[in-house]
Amino acid sequence: MVDSRQLRYFLAVARRLHFTRAAEDLHIAQPALSQAILQLERELGVKLFERHSRGVSLTTPGQVLERGAERTLRELEVAVDEVRSYVGQVTGRVRLGAWQSMEVRLPELLAAFRSAYPAVDVAINEIVSDGMLESVRTGTLDLAMVVQRAHVNMSGLDHEPFITEPYELAVSSSHSLAQRRHVRLSELAEEPFVLHRPGSAVRDQILQACAEAGFAPRIALETGEMSAARAFVAAGLGVTILPRSSLLSPGPPVHLVQLKPLLQRTSIVAWPSKGHASAAARSFLDFTLAHKHLLA
Repeated sequence: MVDSRQLRYFLAVARRLHFTRAAEDLHIAQPALSQAILQLERELGVKLFERHSRGVSLTTPGQVLERGAERTLRELEVAVDEVRSYVGQVTGRVRLGAWQSMEVRLPELLAAFRSAYPAVDVAINEIVSDGMLESVRTGTLDLAMVVQRAHVNMSGLDHEPFITEPYELAVSSSHSLAQRRHVRLSELAEEPFVLHRPGSAVRDQILQACAEAGFAPRIALETGEMSAARAFVAAGLGVTILPRSSLLSPGPPVHLVQLKPLLQRTSIVAWPSKGHASAAARSFLDFTLAHKHLLA
């Protein structure tokens, strides 16, 4: 009978695709881990990994087991947390996906939550919005804080808005627009843009707004980090449009110009509409919705 220890060992190797690194993560000897995986393969009668000189790769049966093992261990974790909640102690871990400007708004909420639920850990993942929503659907994330977009498929998810904020144009201090207080979006048609990579909600909103203003932006640079976009702008490599909160945070100096017409974003917290959430995830969601002012 396959047990939870074997599944944890298997998942460690599946995530790392390397026995030595997985053994280090598990704090066990590499030969013991290799033997445990071989025993698991013998019990199941299939090969789970293809061994290579530089690591391993999952076989097709291994990919099937990876999905099932993730689900099984998560359900076990939820059950244990639920039992502990009966004695008045909410424990466990919340897997939260969050937009990149979270470093400005999220710490205050997390500090308040930790004070109220000291036995609950919050693990934060920063990925593009599309990836976060899919991770919530598949159970890899418990909750996600993303930018609301009309065209995005929200099937299988419930959500609630918690903050609306404007976008602003960021230019270098030597840029001609740095002397302006306001600029119309259509005036940026010839400017080189620094944008997020595809899949980003920020990128989608900017492209849509530019299209409505009658032009497609000339993309000079793409990045996955708001801080990098700001640094490129400060160096005079282009202009960018970012949420005001990220532009007011510490970083390379840029000049902010208000956009006309107003462009803004609304962020939402999303969670699975079906399924059994852990006590920790339910507590975090309830706390977030009750303390939205900490994110404003």
